[in-house]
Amino acid sequence: MSYTIINNYISESLYKLKAPYNMTPEYITLHNTFNDATAINEIAFMHRNPEPVSYHVAIDNKHAVQAIPFKRNGFHAGDGTTGPGNRKSIGIEICYSKSGGPKYINAEENAIEYVAHVLKQYGWGIERVKWHYDWINSKGQRKNCPHRILDEGRGKLVKGRIASKLKELYNP
Repeated sequence: MSYTIINNYISESLYKLKAPYNMTPEYITLHNTFNDATAINEIAFMHRNPEPVSYHVAIDNKHAVQAIPFKRNGFHAGDGTTGPGNRKSIGIEICYSKSGGPKYINAEENAIEYVAHVLKQYGWGIERVKWHYDWINSKGQRKNCPHRILDEGRGKLVKGRIASKLKELYNP
């Protein structure tokens, strides 16, 4: 697959609401958007949404749009202001997950490749990839996210494909 990387960072004036903490990332958390917006539109909505909801990157079948530098936190994992999902994790949203189909399949392929590149950039292995489901909220609950990957029982397959792509990057 191929995609164009677009940097569309939130304004530093939004850091207090969307990315208030410095972060040294330790994980990557994958999400499905549960809508059919493009990555560009997903990030545009995050920019104008007045809620403290944020993620680093949205990926679709054509673009990987980064909105928050990896050195800042995002509020995407549902585990509060001190939880490791929000405070130590790069949040990546895979677009077109509601309806699925070819656009979603291509978005997921792009996410697999993108995540492998981020893992390589940090010198990490596949164990650093988490699902939103892995993070527990203050009520002791987990969110069924990335819903499409989990509902279709493809968690091991997707992580296996990321690991294979990572291996290719190290052994071209």
